[in-house]
Amino acid sequence: MNGQTGEKVIFAILGAPMLICMLIFLWILSLLLTGIGTVTWELLTMSTLRGGMFEMIVGTIYLLLGAAGVAGPIGVLAAIYLVEYAPSGGLTRIIDQAINNLAGVPSIVIGLFGYTFFCRYLGLGVSLAAGWLTLSLMMLPIVIRGSEEALRIVPASFKEAALALGATRWKAISSTILPAAGPGVVTSVILGIARVAGETAAILFTSCVLITRGLPRSPLEPVMALSYNLFVQIVALGTPAQKVFGVALVLFMIVTSLSLSAILLRIHYRRKQPWLRMKG
Repeated sequence: MNGQTGEKVIFAILGAPMLICMLIFLWILSLLLTGIGTVTWELLTMSTLRGGMFEMIVGTIYLLLGAAGVAGPIGVLAAIYLVEYAPSGGLTRIIDQAINNLAGVPSIVIGLFGYTFFCRYLGLGVSLAAGWLTLSLMMLPIVIRGSEEALRIVPASFKEAALALGATRWKAISSTILPAAGPGVVTSVILGIARVAGETAAILFTSCVLITRGLPRSPLEPVMALSYNLFVQIVALGTPAQKVFGVALVLFMIVTSLSLSAILLRIHYRRKQPWLRMKG
């Protein structure tokens, strides 16, 4: 086998998984598009009590924004500690491994933990707040790892210059490194939101009900969500496939929009920040 033939074989081997992924994605998209005829503006804005999706869509957004509000600050502070303050040693390695393990915990286990600890032990019940805390556990590893990379990619000269001018360590981090890493941090939060947007098991026991009269008026009330409603329709109600795919298409578009916004944000700031172009 000559070199050119070998390169073609390697290209085919490496390209086959990508082709398979694309075919699977297109197949899933084709299924979802079968429900596009049921998705109308009236359906999106109509109350669920009248057969619409309004409370489900807004409830999903409530869950995602609240989870981001919890996981975002905690994840960024944890990343700052690991990058700037954590000493080299066994404790830091244990923390790193714990974060990796948390990322691998099945969502149903996270949901059971959220029900046991947040709903019953803390007394939050089936509520929006319990859903926020449960989903934030799933977001944390993504936010922490993404924020770590965003902080590490900032040139060390930024902090060195601030320290040379008399700034304290925290002042140098908060005034120079963190703003420079801001786009990467925001991107990691958006990707974390996209990760949990379609989760059902994590909110199944903690925050969702099938039907409510209007939107929740406080974080201690339950909420409706697209993924939960989709689960109930398929498993319990046997709803016709076309309508089910309509709900799934709306959820798919929300997740896709979040992922796309993260990609566009990364591209935009990569062009504006020269050290990102050098690193990437």
